[in-house]
Amino acid sequence: MARHNPFYRHRSGPHRHRGVSLIELMIGIAIGMLIVVAAIGTMLYTRASSTTIGDSARLHQDAATAFRIIGETVRQTGARRLVGTGGTVEFNPAFVGLSTTAVITVSGTDGATTPTIAADTLNISYDSDSVVDVTDCLGNIAGSTSTGVTNTFEVASSNLRCDGNAASGSTVQPLIQNVEDFQVWYGIRDATESLRYVSASGIPDWSLARVETVMVCLRLSGETRSNPTAASVGCSGEAVAADGRIRRVFTRVFNLRNAGV
Repeated sequence: MARHNPFYRHRSGPHRHRGVSLIELMIGIAIGMLIVVAAIGTMLYTRASSTTIGDSARLHQDAATAFRIIGETVRQTGARRLVGTGGTVEFNPAFVGLSTTAVITVSGTDGATTPTIAADTLNISYDSDSVVDVTDCLGNIAGSTSTGVTNTFEVASSNLRCDGNAASGSTVQPLIQNVEDFQVWYGIRDATESLRYVSASGIPDWSLARVETVMVCLRLSGETRSNPTAASVGCSGEAVAADGRIRRVFTRVFNLRNAGV
């Protein structure tokens, strides 16, 4: 019988550490590259979305600013101060607005239609007052004048600008930038007492036209050219080719509060 030797110790071979095989290494690198590509794609998508949202928000803000200023001006169209003569009170008979012979308080001109559509212009006039601070479209106080206040909205060098003529003096100021089109239509009462919209060329005599509303359309474009955009339609239904810019068309109708005064 074999006897157990307490001093005997089983001797095994040396312990070997197993490394990563080439195939496992290549699989790990491939997975890492996929993660990096996905992260870069997410970053680029987030950046593009942020640019698009920023451009779109700016266009809405610019349109709101322009419509606020235009609306405040249009709603004052034809306003005349009360004057007292010979014990009676009447609207200022000396105010004629945009004319020297007949009372004209709103007028405009159509932009060219060929070879491309050009922006319109809009002229607004209202009486001034020596007591109440009447301002033009730039916020300048008109003071006491005999001809009233005249405001002109037009587009120059892609800027929608306002030309006021306050007595204190004013200069042309851009209201918003990146304006591609500015179109204006006038709501008038025809012989059947129906309200219809016509362009400036459809009103042969502004002194006889019964303009009650003004419709304004703005076509604005974004600043960057890296946005995924498609062809769009402008204020007059014209096709606008895609060039990477975001475009928005805004339309607003303003009532003349003093129509018929």
